[in-house]
Amino acid sequence: MANKRRSINPLVPLQDQPAPILQQIEVSTAKDDSSISISDPVFHYLPTRSVSIFGGQVIAQAILAAWATVQQTFDIHSIHCAFIDRTDPAEALTYRVSSTRTGRTIANRLVNAFQHTRLVFMATMSFHRFESNPVLKYSRALPSGFPPLNMMNPVNRSDYYQMIFQDCLKDDDKVLSAALDAKHLMPSTTTTDTLSAGLPRPKSLFKQTPNMPIASTKRNKACSTIEEFLRSGSLVKAMAHGSSANPRVIYQYIKVNGILPDDSGHRAAAFAMASDTFSSQLPAVLIPNKNLSWITSLDHSIYFHKPFNPCYWLAVENIVSVADGGRSLVEMRYWTENGELVATAMQEGLFRAKQKSKI
Repeated sequence: MANKRRSINPLVPLQDQPAPILQQIEVSTAKDDSSISISDPVFHYLPTRSVSIFGGQVIAQAILAAWATVQQTFDIHSIHCAFIDRTDPAEALTYRVSSTRTGRTIANRLVNAFQHTRLVFMATMSFHRFESNPVLKYSRALPSGFPPLNMMNPVNRSDYYQMIFQDCLKDDDKVLSAALDAKHLMPSTTTTDTLSAGLPRPKSLFKQTPNMPIASTKRNKACSTIEEFLRSGSLVKAMAHGSSANPRVIYQYIKVNGILPDDSGHRAAAFAMASDTFSSQLPAVLIPNKNLSWITSLDHSIYFHKPFNPCYWLAVENIVSVADGGRSLVEMRYWTENGELVATAMQEGLFRAKQKSKI
């Protein structure tokens, strides 16, 4: 028997203004050569602690650069990206698209991004004519325990940076705050013996404690003092003694603000930028470390299962598979308000510790 699909939340109407994210993802395609597109450095987004252009923005622009070379009846169904070298936010990115193959139902493209003659990013993309009456149809259902939208709390990248690095340095997220809305699950009020046993309670709590977007497979046993342990530095000990057999899962909702053009290229590009916003930081959030210096993306893969509009709320299940050897891997699944699985993303991150002083 097929799983009965459950509505995530009532349909949320779109805002009546153009999406702010458009100026970050747009590229200028050469009139005489559609295989060449160029970014505008004025709209490059540089996150705090980063020396390079935001990776999600580069992915989004690469999608639009490739989309300009295929027939508009094609929809992107997969993209595999690799970040090769650091980028200079003050310099334009030049995207060169190679038409690997164009068939009746599949078109393949290779996109290389350059700054001057230096290769900084590359991606392989595949486009497909979506079949409205497929011979097979199956989709993984939204987890029965997924929390509804009204139980979630707003969160932004500033909260993430406070929780990860614990040094009060906040991310200047004005660009992303205008472009995206995101909400995360707050812990329940139940205390577990696993997290509380032997851990000292801090003498006082910060008055402005950011949301702690942590959940697990045993959500009914979540600890209300997680934020306290995080602030006191004791959460590291709790996580270190936790069972590695239970995957760490983070539940969230995300949507793009405003209205996007009515085409699959801009919708896929906007979603790609959004998918990179709260992902590579997750392993560090789950296991906070005062010695963590920075985190960056190594590669990013997205599978688009069917066309969808990211201007409506998407339910996101983030699963941290591993964080070891200086790298981390996160899987993200996205469902619409109708309970349809529309995209899956995988991201590998690189993290580094602070260098100890030699003095």
